[in-house]
Amino acid sequence: MKGIRILLAMLLINLALGWLLIAAAGAPGSDSELKSLLPRMEGWQFQEEPQFFSPGTLFEYINGASEAYLSYDFRELVVAQYQKNGTETVLVLEIYDMGSPLNAFGIFSSERYPDNPDINLGNAGYLEEEVLNFISGRFYVKLLCYNGGEETADYLKQLAREVEARIKDRAGLPELFRLFPSEGRVKNSEKYIKKNFMGFDFLSHGYIVLYRQDQVEYEGLVIDCGSAAEAEARLRKLVEFYAGEKNPFLKEGSRYHQKNAYGQHVILGRAGGYLYGFSRVPENLLPLALKQFDRLGQALAGRK
Repeated sequence: MKGIRILLAMLLINLALGWLLIAAAGAPGSDSELKSLLPRMEGWQFQEEPQFFSPGTLFEYINGASEAYLSYDFRELVVAQYQKNGTETVLVLEIYDMGSPLNAFGIFSSERYPDNPDINLGNAGYLEEEVLNFISGRFYVKLLCYNGGEETADYLKQLAREVEARIKDRAGLPELFRLFPSEGRVKNSEKYIKKNFMGFDFLSHGYIVLYRQDQVEYEGLVIDCGSAAEAEARLRKLVEFYAGEKNPFLKEGSRYHQKNAYGQHVILGRAGGYLYGFSRVPENLLPLALKQFDRLGQALAGRK
């Protein structure tokens, strides 16, 4: 009996070691491409070993914001802290692997404001005070500088360029944004919403551009439905949702028109596998929005 107990104990130990090895092999950062994006800079050293986070542990690092990243199919995060030798200056580097350039743009666009100062890094980026954020390919890179003084911007740009140089896949910005009319378009206002577009779970892959005229803002939108049949089904479902409301959509030729409770206009249409339109349009800008609506529809209809 004693021998059997010893054999069982050894078996359990071997199984436990086996599971630990499997877990270590699949742990975030164990063989991660993100590791290769962390530069070694002369005059700087890591404060501690870089930390890695997966979808299941992201909340440990950004508890309140983790759901937003997960909604864009976040894959992995590495966090590294660099300290300048002989000083209290610290750079915090976060690199998010979002799985695709479109996902990276989506989460980046949700945190960017049109008035953030541009910086020529990656596909898009901005530098404001002690913060530098940019996207390149499927990666969303965020940097923060503490105690940098007058050299803050230089430190941020130095590290950002080191990271950018290590990113091999640098796919550009979403091409659909090129189809939106330019008149009145607000620079850097583009957003991509992957899920629950306009608050509807049946609408996804939405693209938004902000327009401004006479200090009044409204939005242009495109929803990529994947096929003409799916776009028609989703348009019908959206129109039917408002059919019993005080402000239904009314059919005007090939488009649908709603005037909401705030006196703003919403115009919707379909072109191939896309829904498109303008929302929150004030009364005095409706003629302009209708012209933009026609131009956007024509551009989408000509898209292969």
